[in-house]
Amino acid sequence: MNPFVYESLPQRVVFGPGRRAEVADEVDRLGGTRVFLINDGAASTVGDEVAGLLGDRVAIRWQEAIQHVPEDLAVRARAAATEVGADSIVTVGGGSSTGLGKAIAASHNIAILAIPTTYAGSEQTAIYGVTGNRHKEVGKNPAVQPKAVIYDPELTLGLPVGVTGPSAFNALAHSVEALYAPGCNPVTSAIAMDGVRAIHRSLPTVMAAPGDLAARSDLLYGAYLSGMALGATAAAFHHKICHVLGGAFNLVHADAHSVILPHAIAFLAPALSAEMPVLAAALGVEHNPAGALWDLAVASHVPTTLAALGLPRDALDEVAARATQEITVTPRPFTHADILGLLDRAYDGVRP
Repeated sequence: MNPFVYESLPQRVVFGPGRRAEVADEVDRLGGTRVFLINDGAASTVGDEVAGLLGDRVAIRWQEAIQHVPEDLAVRARAAATEVGADSIVTVGGGSSTGLGKAIAASHNIAILAIPTTYAGSEQTAIYGVTGNRHKEVGKNPAVQPKAVIYDPELTLGLPVGVTGPSAFNALAHSVEALYAPGCNPVTSAIAMDGVRAIHRSLPTVMAAPGDLAARSDLLYGAYLSGMALGATAAAFHHKICHVLGGAFNLVHADAHSVILPHAIAFLAPALSAEMPVLAAALGVEHNPAGALWDLAVASHVPTTLAALGLPRDALDEVAARATQEITVTPRPFTHADILGLLDRAYDGVRP
C-alpha cells in the first residue's frame, strides 16, 4: 500500500428517524443563543417545526435560498446576520440552504448545524460557492464546515421523485469522483465505495416506493458517506463541468450530475485502470462502470441529456471553453475538443 495522509473533519452526526426533535439540544451543545435559521421554500413546513423547537433561540428566520448562492443574496444575508448579532446558523433544506449558511459562516466565523432534506452532501464539506457574473467562485474554508448534522430520513419521505433521483446522483457523483480526486486515499475510497453501494441498492427502491422509510434511510446514509468522501478530497473533473453548467447557464446542479457523470467517467476510464474495477464492483457489474451509471440513471428516470435540461446546443462550445479553464487537476489530459466531444454525447444522451 502506498503511503497516504487522511485528515478527519471534526463533526457531530445525529442520524435516525425523528431525530430532528433534538435540534434545540444540539444548538445548546454548540453554545448557540441567537440562531440565524435558514430554510428553502421546499422545506418551509419543516422550517416551521424547527423554529418551534428552537423557540426564542431564533434571532432571525430567513426563507430565501437560491441554488448556486447568488452574490447579492449572500451580501444581504451577511448583513442581516450582523444586524441581529447571530452567533450560530441552522440550515434546513437542500444544498441551497446549506450553501447560503456557508456563505454567512465564511464571513462571520459562526457554527452551522445542518438539517438536510435532500441528498446534496454539502453539509459534509468545507467547500462553499458564491455565483456572480455568470461564474461560480468556489472556495474551501474550515469555518464553513457544519459542526453538527441531523440526518432524519423522515424529512426525505415527501421529496418528489423528480428531485430525489437527481439529488441522489449528485451524492453518487461525490463518491465516484472521490476515487480519483486530489486527496484520495484508501480510507476515502473505502468510504466512497460504501456510499456507492448504499445508493445503488436503495435508489431504485425509493424511486418505485417513495414512502419506504428503510430505503430512504439507506439512501440518506449513502449520501452522508458520499458527502464525507467529497469533504475529505476535492471537487475535480466532473464537478468542474457541472459548476460551469450551473454558474454560467443556471442549470439545476443535481440534474447536471445525472447527465454528465456517465460521460465523465467514460472519458477518464482509460487513465484509471486500478480504480474502474473497484467502481464496477460497487455498482454490481464486471466492467464498464460508466455504462452502469447510465443504466442506473435510466432506471431511476432522471435526466440523461443536456437537451432535456434546456441547454441550447450552440452553448456547448462556451461550456467546453469555460470547463477547460476551470479543470486544473485531472487523471487524464484533455483538450477543448475532448470536452466538447463529451458534451456532445451528453447532449444527445448516448450510452457510454
